Amino acid sequence: MNGILYIYKEKGMTSFDVVAKLRKILNTKTIGHTGTLDPNAEGLLIVLIGKYTKLLPYCMHDKKGYIASFKLGSLYDTQDIWGNVIDSKEIIQISEEEFKENLKTFVGKQKQLPPMYSAKKVNGKKLYELARKNIEIEREMIDINVFELNLIKYGEEITIDAVVSNGTYIRTLIEDINKKLNNYASMSSLLRYKINNITIDESKKISELSNEVFLIKDPEKILNPSIEIINDDRIFDIKNGKNLTINSNSELILIKNNEELLAIYEKIGNNLYKCKRGLW
Repeated sequence: MNGILYIYKEKGMTSFDVVAKLRKILNTKTIGHTGTLDPNAEGLLIVLIGKYTKLLPYCMHDKKGYIASFKLGSLYDTQDIWGNVIDSKEIIQISEEEFKENLKTFVGKQKQLPPMYSAKKVNGKKLYELARKNIEIEREMIDINVFELNLIKYGEEITIDAVVSNGTYIRTLIEDINKKLNNYASMSSLLRYKINNITIDESKKISELSNEVFLIKDPEKILNPSIEIINDDRIFDIKNGKNLTINSNSELILIKNNEELLAIYEKIGNNLYKCKRGLW
């Protein structure tokens, strides 16, 4: 069984829970996804099944859209309301217009400090494993890009729409936005509604899947657009890893035969390509 599924991960499930349930439904062990969601978050998860898992290094997931809500007044160790309160203070009242102006200053390329409660590894250790032992270590700032940042609701609970680069921590972004206004804030809900040009409207919950699951076979929407997809009937040569002459300007090519994925080929000369990864 090979293909792609767009899954709506429900709140309370881990991304691993989704994979485990799909393994039972699809009766296959070879399943992966293009990016985790925290257990208390919900939304779009792109799942690859069978030989499609080999496409993971070539998937495009550099721009993600989130609807996030947060509350003011308290600071949590996890930067969201499911952790422990570490400090509280009186809320400084800011007008909606002032808040919108502040949001504008966070659009663009910037540095972000990864939170201790995250799955990011430092020296082989996941940060959240250290955090649970009350160990805090120095972390290097990471490069992020906030493409869009808009206010949806302003009140006791504030809601924003953020389109950000892969690897951006929305919890940290929320804390930083409000820290600039001298307020404490912690995330109270998170919904991932899109990954690049794939939206949540195309997804299904695990509970909505029947015994007969129709997998998406066309990988075009998940692949980096610089990779050209071509059909080729030189199946024997491709499966034996032979170099091919292909008339193309692309550095990388995904070769398939009808719906069967065959290989990723890499340019090594003028219209000459070598096999980079077999997909059969």
